[in-house]
Amino acid sequence: MPAPIHLQLARQIVDTLKSICEHDINYIDTQGRICASTDEARIDDYHEGGAEAARTGEIITIEEDDPEKGVRRGINMPIRYRGDTVAVIGITGEPEEVRKYAFLAQRITLLLLREHEMDVKNHNLQSQIHHVIISLVNQETLNQDFLQEVLKRRGIDSVSGTWQTAVIQLNERYHLSNLAMIESRLYQTFEQIEECLYTYNYPNEYILIGKKELKGLSYLADKYEEILKIGVGTKGKISGVYRSFHSARLALSSMAPGKNLQYFEDLDLELLLAGVSRHTADMYLQKCLAPLDREDGELLSVYFSTEMSLKKTSELLFLHKNTLQYRLNRIRERCGYDPRVFREAAVLHCALRLEQVAG
Repeated sequence: MPAPIHLQLARQIVDTLKSICEHDINYIDTQGRICASTDEARIDDYHEGGAEAARTGEIITIEEDDPEKGVRRGINMPIRYRGDTVAVIGITGEPEEVRKYAFLAQRITLLLLREHEMDVKNHNLQSQIHHVIISLVNQETLNQDFLQEVLKRRGIDSVSGTWQTAVIQLNERYHLSNLAMIESRLYQTFEQIEECLYTYNYPNEYILIGKKELKGLSYLADKYEEILKIGVGTKGKISGVYRSFHSARLALSSMAPGKNLQYFEDLDLELLLAGVSRHTADMYLQKCLAPLDREDGELLSVYFSTEMSLKKTSELLFLHKNTLQYRLNRIRERCGYDPRVFREAAVLHCALRLEQVAG
């Protein structure tokens, strides 16, 4: 069974090979993506020669540079391990010059893979689960036999079905002194969730991925309201766990004040606001909200939560209707936007939501 390959191992391989041949080295996954390289500018680029080498299992030689396509001459050597092509090693340079290093690169890579596989096998199950989860959420290469073995040991029959990710973040001030106590309680809850994997991700978060509904999260959110926040991501195939993970992170960053459990599927406007640059967000907030004080912001939040109902807002804030009208007029005078006019209210509403997302 081939050992799963982390980016850390890929970097170790390219650095080791670079020290021997002094040419740029690319570690290319079976989809043609450059995962690690001694030329950092090429990381994450698509490597056509590497993809072809992975697909055919043959050494692919690039004879000429093609700057327009980002192609560089060199040798692309497929690495086969236990019957599978697990990666491609690309050596950049004059083909006749670098060819002499190709098989040496192959042998060194295989030695490092075997060493890594032994390390993984010697780790306990939780270490292997951690490896699987981190690989999935980072969209790293993960051997399917290894994945199936870890799932089986956790009582999960197969990778088929719908998977979902949750990210739990601890309050940074709390976790430093009380991590052991809260971790024990979290793990007790995690163990009660059927068909799920979980791990601790330094410095202050836990990641869960599961096939069934991630029950127990509401309990944790209620019991540890001041201690943790939970974001729950999208559902999909296990190959899309990284999307679910990033959507869970987005749910966390978009959480409204006073909440500590947010499902990505409940987000709407936040999806747009999360893509706004910090500079643009600062300019927008400065224009719309800077003239207002904290009480103005709180009033607007309640006002918008009631669908701009004067009656309901007055009741929730224990204000006389005339007092509420006065304060809305004052907000208009301060910032130039009238909360009672739909378009101008939308500007203020977006500003409040953007303030939440931008932190």
